[in-house]
Amino acid sequence: MAESTFRDAVTVILYHPQRQINVASTVRAMKNMGFRRLRLVNPREYEPELIEQVAHRSQDVVDAIEVYPTLQAALHDLTWVVGTTARHRDTPVPPLELRQSVPSIVQKTAEGHQVGLLFGPEDNGLQQAELDQCQQFVTIATDPTYASLNLAQAVLLVCYEVHMAEPPVRPERRITYPPAPLPRIDEFVATLEEALRAIDFFKSPSAPAKMRSLRSMTHRAQPNAREIMLLQAICREAIKYINKLRS
Repeated sequence: MAESTFRDAVTVILYHPQRQINVASTVRAMKNMGFRRLRLVNPREYEPELIEQVAHRSQDVVDAIEVYPTLQAALHDLTWVVGTTARHRDTPVPPLELRQSVPSIVQKTAEGHQVGLLFGPEDNGLQQAELDQCQQFVTIATDPTYASLNLAQAVLLVCYEVHMAEPPVRPERRITYPPAPLPRIDEFVATLEEALRAIDFFKSPSAPAKMRSLRSMTHRAQPNAREIMLLQAICREAIKYINKLRS
C-alpha cells in the first residue's frame, strides 16, 4: 500500500461529468499525481470497466470511485470545498489564481479538514448553486482569447500544483473538535433562515442574496462541529420563543 500523505485528505469531485473519456483521463491525472479519492456526481457516462483503456494500472483508484446522485450527498463528510471557476461575478469572494491558492488548500489538511476539489461539467462549469457549496474559489490562468480548459486538463493542473506543494505544517495546538462538515453548516443556515423569517427580517425579495452572504460568512468563519451545534441551538430556541409569543 502507498505511504499515506496529506493528499489522502483530498478528494476530487466531478460534478455531472458528461463524457466517459474525461472521467478516465481524470483517473489517470490523479494516479500521476498521487491522489486516490474520486467522487462522481450524477455522471452522464460512466463505465468503470473501460477506464483501464485510458488510465493503465489505475485499478486501485477506479475501485475506490464513489458515485452520488447529488452534490450535497457527495459533500457529506467534507469540511472544506474548493470550487474551480472562471466566474468571478458568481463567487462571494473573488477566486484566487491556482498557484496562490495551493498553500492555504494544503494547510487545511493539517488543520483536520477533509478537502474537496470540485470541478464542474464540461459544457458550462460550476453554476451559482454549486459555487454556494464552496468555501474557497480557484481560477486557472489561461490565455483570455482561449480560456476554456478540458475537464481532465483542469484536474491535472490542480492536482499537479497540490502535488508539488510543501507538506503542511501541523498546528502546535491540538484540535479538540473537528471542523463542521458541510451538511451541518447547511442545516444551520436553513435554521437561521427559518429564525430570520420568524422575525420578519426579510423586507424585500432579496432573501436568497442575503442568505447566500450569510452562508459565505459562515464558511469563512470555519466553525467547528461544537460551535455550529451551539449556533443552531440558539436559532431553534429563538424560533420556539417567537412561536410561544405568537400563540
